[in-house]
Amino acid sequence: MAYGGVPLFDGVSIDVDSGRTIVVTGANGTGKTTFLKILAGLVRPVSGKIEVRPTGGKAVSDPSERRLYVGYAGPDVNAYEELSALENLAFYAKMRGLPDGVGEGILHKIGLKKSKWGDPVRTYSSGMRQRVRLAASVLADPAVLLWDEPSSMLDSAGREVVGDLLRDHIDGGGVALIASNDPVEIDRWGERRIHFGGV
Repeated sequence: MAYGGVPLFDGVSIDVDSGRTIVVTGANGTGKTTFLKILAGLVRPVSGKIEVRPTGGKAVSDPSERRLYVGYAGPDVNAYEELSALENLAFYAKMRGLPDGVGEGILHKIGLKKSKWGDPVRTYSSGMRQRVRLAASVLADPAVLLWDEPSSMLDSAGREVVGDLLRDHIDGGGVALIASNDPVEIDRWGERRIHFGGV
């Protein structure tokens, strides 16, 4: 991948089995976020091939189709400010053809106080907004989770929520790639690691 003709990263090759987590590390500006966006189908790579093979399904390489199997959460993903958390999740669920009410179960999981479910997202703290991002990423029970700094802006209770969501996903046979430089996250989830930007 290159910006302005300057390579951002090159020769990255991974194969991830079900039930596994990979942590992507590296200094700011080395391409961690861009890498996750390429995997999510949000950015087109200069070259290379990406496939998602859902359990028992065919390989999916087309970016628009691949998004059906991927849940992405990053700091640049924002909910609709004028809508509440519940309304945002209801909208995302409808877009994906999910049943009514699926968002309520996810809001319980992420620990957002029920009294806040109906408040506009613009009134939320940064930590509450991060919980909504994470909720949206797991809403459709995707095969692959792509999380960029998932514990960012979260207190200790929020970090436990991240761990619980990830464990449920992995125990269910999912795959997760997490971009992080947080030593706690790396030690906790970095059974496999990719490092961008040299040693």
